[in-house]
Formats: sequence, C-alpha cells, structure tokens
Amino acid sequence: MPSVSLNIARHCPLLAALLCGTQLSFAQLPAARLSTISPPGGKAGTTVEVTVTGSDLDDAGQLNFSHTNITARQKVADKTGEPEANKFLVTIGADVPPDVYEARVIGRFGVSNPRAYVVGNLPEIPSPATNHAVASAVEVPLGTVVNGRAEANVVDYFKFAAAKGQRVLIECLAKEIDSRMDDTLILYDAGGHELERQRRGGLLDFITPADGQFVLALSDFIYRGGREYFYRLTVGAGPHLDYILPPSGLPGAKGNYTLYGRNLPGGKPARGQFIDGKLLDQLSVEIELPGDTATQQRLPGNVAFKPAAAALDGIQYRLRTPQGVSNPVLLSFATAPVVAELEPNDKPQQAQKISLPCEVVGQFYPAGDKDCFSFDARKAEVYWIEIFSQRLNLPTAPFALLQRVTKNDKGEENVSDAHEFYAADTNLGGPEFNTTSRDWAWRFEVKEDGAYRLEVRDLFNRYESNPRFVYRLSLSRETPDFRLVALPQAPPPVNKDAKEAALWTPFLRRGETMPIKVVAFRDNNFDGQIELSVEGLPSGVACPLAKIETNKTSASIFLTAAENADSWFGPIKVVGKAKVGDKEVVRLARSGSVTWNVPDYNNEAVQSRLTRDFFLAVSSAESTPITIEPAENKVWEAKAGGKLQIPLKLTLAQHKLSPGAFTFYLQTQTKGKYRNNPEAAKTADEAAKQAEKFAAESAAEAKQAAEAVAVAAKTADETAAQAKSVSEGEKSDAEGKARAAADAKAAAERTAGEATAKAKEAEEKKSALQKRAKELEEKAKPREVTITVYSTPITVQVEAVEKK
Repeated sequence: MPSVSLNIARHCPLLAALLCGTQLSFAQLPAARLSTISPPGGKAGTTVEVTVTGSDLDDAGQLNFSHTNITARQKVADKTGEPEANKFLVTIGADVPPDVYEARVIGRFGVSNPRAYVVGNLPEIPSPATNHAVASAVEVPLGTVVNGRAEANVVDYFKFAAAKGQRVLIECLAKEIDSRMDDTLILYDAGGHELERQRRGGLLDFITPADGQFVLALSDFIYRGGREYFYRLTVGAGPHLDYILPPSGLPGAKGNYTLYGRNLPGGKPARGQFIDGKLLDQLSVEIELPGDTATQQRLPGNVAFKPAAAALDGIQYRLRTPQGVSNPVLLSFATAPVVAELEPNDKPQQAQKISLPCEVVGQFYPAGDKDCFSFDARKAEVYWIEIFSQRLNLPTAPFALLQRVTKNDKGEENVSDAHEFYAADTNLGGPEFNTTSRDWAWRFEVKEDGAYRLEVRDLFNRYESNPRFVYRLSLSRETPDFRLVALPQAPPPVNKDAKEAALWTPFLRRGETMPIKVVAFRDNNFDGQIELSVEGLPSGVACPLAKIETNKTSASIFLTAAENADSWFGPIKVVGKAKVGDKEVVRLARSGSVTWNVPDYNNEAVQSRLTRDFFLAVSSAESTPITIEPAENKVWEAKAGGKLQIPLKLTLAQHKLSPGAFTFYLQTQTKGKYRNNPEAAKTADEAAKQAEKFAAESAAEAKQAAEAVAVAAKTADETAAQAKSVSEGEKSDAEGKARAAADAKAAAERTAGEATAKAKEAEEKKSALQKRAKELEEKAKPREVTITVYSTPITVQVEAVEKK
C-alpha cells in the first residue's frame, strides 16, 4: 500500500512543517520523548527520587514502569505544596527481582519512549560532580552500586579497599541501559601504577595482590559527556556469568547446564577456560525451559536485544546466591535435539559424527578453532542449516563449508564443495532498525544419497581466545514459520536526501491517522501472506485489517482516532496470522524502537533495540490540525490501464489560517517493477540479428571468393605449364593465355582479400552488437524500485469571515 503525505508550498511554511515535519532540524507537532531518568536505577525495597529529562514532557504527571510493583508519584515542593516539574518519588517493592525494566513518562503529549531502569539488591550511592581528580576520588565500599554520568573531557575517580587474594569484579553498565556512553575502565594501585584496564567496557576482573587501596578511573572512550552519558558502576565480589553451555535447550525440557563465570558459590575451576588470562569458575545447574507457546513468543527477559536478534526465542537466566544475584545470560530455544561439540574435531579426519536433525552447540575456542562434523543424508531430504552466534550478542563472524564426501575403489576420499556459508546481508528494518547479521541460514536440498562434512569457524577469531564465543549450529527439518516486529514509523523527512533516524512515539490526536511499520522475519522458506490486526485498542480508535503480501517482508497498518476519542494510554498488541500448510499460525509482534535521534546515520551508528511493549497514547485535549481523507469511505475500483479519480476531503481543524491562498501537493511512494529502456534493448536485439545475418552472408561470400582463387590458381598453373610445352608457332598464343590466367588469379585473390576483410569486419560488428544487445537485455530486466510520485499543486483559497 503506498503511503501518502501532504506537502504545503512556500505560501504556508508553518502548515508545511506541521504536515511534513519529522526532521530533527524542523518544527513538528509535540510528542513526548524521554531522554534520561536519573538515577537510572535503585535498590529493591527503597524509595528513590528521580528526575526525568526529554522533549515535550508538558504536564508529565505519571511515570509508568514495566513491573507493577515499581510505582511513582510526583514530588511535591515542601513550601508550596505544588508538584515539582519532572521529579518523581519511585518506590521499588522489596519483592521486585533484580533486573532491567522500562520506564515511560506520561503527559499532555502522550506516552514517551521507554528508558531502561535497573533494580538491584546492593546499596547505591550517587557519583558527585567533584571526583575528577585522584585526590578527590569517591570511596566505594565493596558491594556497592554508583549511579553517575560522564562529563566531557574529564575522568571520574573512585577508590576502594580490598584484601589480598580477593577477586573484585568491576562492571559499568552504559549502552546496555540506553546510555550514549562507551565506557572505559582503568585500575591503579595506591602508587599510581596501572594494574588492569578495559578500553571498550565490559568486566574488569581483578585479584588483589596484597591488602591495600585501589583507584578506578572511569570515562567515555573518547571523553564525551553530558546528561545522556549516564552509567551504573558496580564494585563488588558477587557472582558474574560469562556464558552457559549448552546455550540452548528444547522448549518444555528439563536439563543440566553448566554456568561459566566468576565468583560462583559452590563452583569449581573451569579447566582451560580463560578470559583475559583469568581462569573461570564452572557450576552445574538444572533448568526447566517453558513449553507453552505464549511464553516462547515472549521477549526473552529484559536483555537489551539488538534488531538482528529480534526473532530469537528463549529465556534469560540469573544465578541467585547468598552473595547476590548475577547478571543474566541468554538460554535460547533449540530447533532440534541438542548435541554437544566434542574435541578433537579440528581436522576433516577428526570430524564428529552426528545424526540429523540436530542442533550442535560449541565454542569458537581457542583462537583459530575449526570444528568439523560429518553426517549422512538421503536424496530429496530437505534441511535448514543455520548458525546462531552473532545474534547471541557476540562479536563473531561465523563461516562454514559444506562438502560431499565419496570414496573410490581404493577407499580414497574424493571431496567436492557443496556450499559456502557467509554473512546474511538482509536488512528488513532499514537504517532505523538494521537487522543485518553475520549469522546465516541456507536451505539444503539433498541431491544425492551420501556422506557430507561441515566445517565451521569464526572469521574474526584468529588471535583472541575467548571461550564465551559460543554458537548454535542448527540442522533441522524444514518448518516454515515467521516472527513480527512492530515499529513506530516516523514521517519521511522534507529533505529527501536527509539521513536522519528519528526517535518516534505512537501518539494520536483526535481525528489523526498514524502508521505502524510491521516487519516480518520469514523462516524456513515461509513465503505466504500474513494477515495483520491490532488487539487492545481503546474505543474511538480504529484499525482496518492489513496484510504483508506473499514474499514481502513489511507492511504498514494505520490507526485512526475518532473526532470524539477519549484520552487513553496503554500497551496494544499487533497480531499476525498466516496459513502454514494446513494450519493457521498466530504470532504476536514484538516491538522495537530507535533509542536516540541520529542526524546522519552515515556518520553515527543508530542505536535501536527491542522494547517490552508497544504503547499507544490518545489525546482528547487536542485535535489534529489537518486531516485528509477520501470523500467516501469505500473500496475504490478501477480497470487496469484506466484512470481513477478519488475525491479527497481536506479539513483544517484547529489550525487557524489567515485569509489568502495556500498551495499544497500530494506525495506518495510505492514499490513496483521497472524496466530500463526496453525499446533500446529491442532495437539492439534487432540490430544484432541483422549483423548476424550480414556476417553470415559476408562469410559465404568470402568462402566463394576463396574457392574462386583456388580455381583461378589451378587454371593459371595449367596454362603456364602448357605455354612451356607447346611449339614455337603456338607459343605466343599460349603465353597470352597464361598471362590472362595469371591476371584472373590476381583479381580473384584481390576479391578474396576484400571479401575476407569484409567478413572479419562483419563478424566483429556482430560480436559487438550481440554484446551490446545482451547488456541492454540484462539492464532492461524488470527490477523492483520505489517510486515517488507528486501531484500537481492544489490551491485552497481561505476567505475572510464576514463580521456581523
């Protein structure tokens, strides 16, 4: 379905901005957007004062959290008894589990985008604005969380005391909780000697060499700062999880898993498992995965999932101990029975034998590791071979090579390559929600019975040995399916060359229509139509049924608020239904959002992630300034190749225009098939055919000329021989005949030379024209393009109201 926008010419620049706004540099109708909530978290069982900042937070009277036992009320000034703008008292129930939740501000202009809000179980302190030198470093007791923000061109300093042999874990959360900050940690001893560092964030693991005091320096990687560069720093000795093996399990199954990490009570040293030179602990646990469909479709916990992992299903697991609760690790749902990788399997002759279908789980460890697997497959069987690693939030680039293995009469192996697996470059969500992944998937249709071998490795992992670089290698039966993600859709920028990615929130004024983009992740060769609907809408808001067409990956659904719609806010559900075989499959869309406005995504990476809910707000306080709709609400019909006139109704609601003429135009974008100059391709093809005909004729003429040369040469030779053998009386006549024959031979050779040159030129011309025809034919093949169409200008004359 093409999307239509209304543009106003220079006669009415304000109206143009209202209708076409969504540029970061242009005015737009206000909609609540939340930038920061400070502090970005609190301890369970406490009440915390927070301050929110953002844009269009007028009359922000409510702060909504994704956990029902986290509540907020506006702070009231002691002297006046009036609410203080953008300040709230947040009460965190003692039973709220440590986790990352979401907070949204609710005000006059709707419900804001979410911001992460962390609940912990450790004491918390604020970072002052005075700790920018070692001498003023803030004392942090072990087992404490510090809430702060980085300032530009300065470093925050902290100090703590620890005993000899104590394993201290220092972790800074920033990007993981929606901050713009890229944190850097450096640890010094009391004498200023550097002991440990993490240049690009992560965990700083330190075993103290002696009793003493230590100094920690924290800053943004390139020393940026401001209120958007907030962080939560934890200095303690609690449990930390690095990874879990296996990283997946079958839904509804109970199984044994091994946790790998630091400070794991009851654990033991993990032999050979080192990260940054630090030996890990390992601990066996039993976990039962949920088996119901609803839970399987739910977003896996509160892990900050990136767009590429939007279709990943699973749960998050935390280890709860008397020393505290660990960070979460992802435990995803397997697609087939799980098989553990067994070393040694680095060489083809060491390939691990597996039976299909299965899901192999392993590690790209140590550096340069290769894992080989062998299996048998029968002709006409179909499997999907897919790897999960980068989508597990790991910096990996998986590669695989599939080979068919046969043996000759002597038992010697013959190997032929069947397929090479490289990164998928499909981006379903555009620059605002980039789903590109270095993982891959491929449909393997077995052509012949036989043995096959699969080699897997990480293209990035040549030098760094890190055991947390795990993978899931799925070799499963073809099971067509799909997943959906719903995204707030910002209007297109006025400047068509703009490279902006705008943070947008779903907010409807009375009479307004708003699009939601729905993206489909199609799995295992599913290409069917997906019917879309919205559940949970309030009265006064309508949404006509929509669909994602066969083989398409996205569509827009449109919500419209009635002119008498009441104010409302809350989560809504976008639902997709499709026929897969003879079954109807229902999938609930997950939601996603841009995290920060980006003026130019070619210069700055767009931060976007999945969100827990898709919130909608409706306002009865305002009506949309302008509406445009068909004069009749019906399905308009037209014949192919004909013209269709659709009368439109333009309503200028509360936007008061002074008398005068105002010009606007309609703009639409739609996808379609386009052929580039097919006439030229046809002409070139005809010219090539003519050249081919002429070349054939020229070649025939050259052949005839060559034959004529042979005949003339034979005649010349015969007459010359006769001239030598005749009597003196006949000699003069014979010599004349010989000269004539020689002249005829020379003429035939000239004619043959000309014919050969002509044939050669015709052949070259034929080749050139055939090449040109092939190029134009390829260029003229139908390809999908997005076409932008503008209407001719439409003028509205606003007359002055006569005074009575």
